[in-house]
Amino acid sequence: MAQIPPRKTLLVTALKLLVVFGIVGYLLMQIQKADGFARLVSEPKHWVYLLATQTMVLSAFACSFVRWFLLVRGLQLDFRIQDAFRLGSLGFLLNQVTPGSVGGDLFKAVFIAKEQPGKRTEAVATVLIDRAIGLYAMLVIASLAMSFADYGGVPSATIRTIQFVVWIALAAGTVILLVVLSPLTTAPTTRRLVKYIPLADSTCTRLIDSLVVYRDRRGFILGAFFLALVTHSLLVTSFWCIGQGLPVGRLTFLQNTSIVPIALVTGAVPGMPGGLGVMEGALAYLYTTVDAAQSDGAIVAFTYRAMTYVVAAIGACYYFTARKKVESMMHDAESLADTMA
Repeated sequence: MAQIPPRKTLLVTALKLLVVFGIVGYLLMQIQKADGFARLVSEPKHWVYLLATQTMVLSAFACSFVRWFLLVRGLQLDFRIQDAFRLGSLGFLLNQVTPGSVGGDLFKAVFIAKEQPGKRTEAVATVLIDRAIGLYAMLVIASLAMSFADYGGVPSATIRTIQFVVWIALAAGTVILLVVLSPLTTAPTTRRLVKYIPLADSTCTRLIDSLVVYRDRRGFILGAFFLALVTHSLLVTSFWCIGQGLPVGRLTFLQNTSIVPIALVTGAVPGMPGGLGVMEGALAYLYTTVDAAQSDGAIVAFTYRAMTYVVAAIGACYYFTARKKVESMMHDAESLADTMA
């Protein structure tokens, strides 16, 4: 496919930044109107909760890096735990600072593919599987929390709609998971059928071979799913701890757990720099569905965002220690993204 013209790429990037700045600016104005900044400066903070939050955020990202490591090792690829931390933190850094087409997942896929000659399809598949397992675990946590959360009476129409969407998505994800891991997917009939797919038959065959390996080494998949549950449990709890540590309206733990996963999933929208503005806007709105102030939701979200930048700082350290190699991979990822568009 032809590459996207530079002018069009620049225009799309400018529009993305305009959306980000627009949402962030609106939320900051809402905080100012509610005297949120004055409260943050003048009212007491519970620093133990905030310190615990930073610890949980770092632990959650560490678990996510180990999760990807398990998925790569599950396919018996040559990969070290320090590689997972290096590429994971670099990918997170790129998600925060690049509004263009090169996101953290694409960068990780290109990087690991370069380091796995002969098994590039399998290496790239681990990035996609890691993302899918993380999303599924998030839906599990959100659905459980919504089942037990106390909304102070009859849930609002918005909450009921969110519940319906989450449960449908969880059901669909479960069905897809069962189908993908079933013997039918790797049966000889399926292998014969994929040979009729133009230009993708060898790729599909390699993916089927990967599923066979995972089914024989299902402990790696189960371990990755468990770590995904731990990761998202820590992240969701970190939002609750921020609410306890700052002078804002406090949600119950189940209320917090029922809305935060939705905001995090919303913030994973492709192409936006780390979901900046999108996640914050979603959480600010979701706060209003549980009778809390929109400005308080924005304050909690921005505080969480600031704490994740510690992980980005770790990625920056890796970047400056191997700058030329990273920039070369970024160029390859950009070229790949342009040809796929």
